[in-house]
Amino acid sequence: MARSRTSPTQQRLLRRLQQLTPGQIVRFTDFEQLGLSAPSVASALNRLTRTGQVQRVAKGRYRVAPTGRFGPVPPSEQQVLESLLQAPATGGLDYPTGAAIFNRLGLTTQVPREIEIATPRPKPARQIGTVRVRYVRNSGAGRPEEVALRQLLDALRRIKRVPDARPAKLIVQLREKVRKLPLADKRRLVALALTYNPATRALLGALLEQIGEQALTPALRQSLNPLTIYRLGLSAADLPNRDLWRIQ
Repeated sequence: MARSRTSPTQQRLLRRLQQLTPGQIVRFTDFEQLGLSAPSVASALNRLTRTGQVQRVAKGRYRVAPTGRFGPVPPSEQQVLESLLQAPATGGLDYPTGAAIFNRLGLTTQVPREIEIATPRPKPARQIGTVRVRYVRNSGAGRPEEVALRQLLDALRRIKRVPDARPAKLIVQLREKVRKLPLADKRRLVALALTYNPATRALLGALLEQIGEQALTPALRQSLNPLTIYRLGLSAADLPNRDLWRIQ
């Protein structure tokens, strides 16, 4: 049987993939800079996939899989994230959230089996290699420097639902993280919190008050209904000023 010949287009695509970090995932559109037509790129990638030289990990995403002792090494969580988290032309910025990020923040020891991505435009869950990706609704981050602050707010919003963690312990950890922020970031955190649910705004207000940043709390307090009670599983011992923010 005659061996299939690698075309010049295929060779160019392979060289491009081999220049990347081993196993890095690229999108179909990343090949546009090579000056090749979309049909020729699609055809070449299909042939390279059939011959096993290139791995298709999801629709429109490819990689050269590094080989380990037990065969091709699956893409890592970080490689999957890098392939997904790219700002669209509209300027919005999806960002990772959920248990995987809470684990990185030291809030939980549980290692999740999926990645959550916050986005203003939720999509169906998908599988990329061995990593499951789930999209959750959020307003999205306008700028990269907002991402870490939104992840803190997401932890506050989900304080009762962080895996393997008690609200009483989390409130101490999150208070310290907020305390260590520069003043400019604390102000930005308040501005971002105004786009979150009332319970998150109340909890942030209580934390800021505890660390002596009362000057930052008026906007949060004014945004709240004075008759609403927020049941977050926190005692007076956990959050001494909880009654001032109608938190329980």
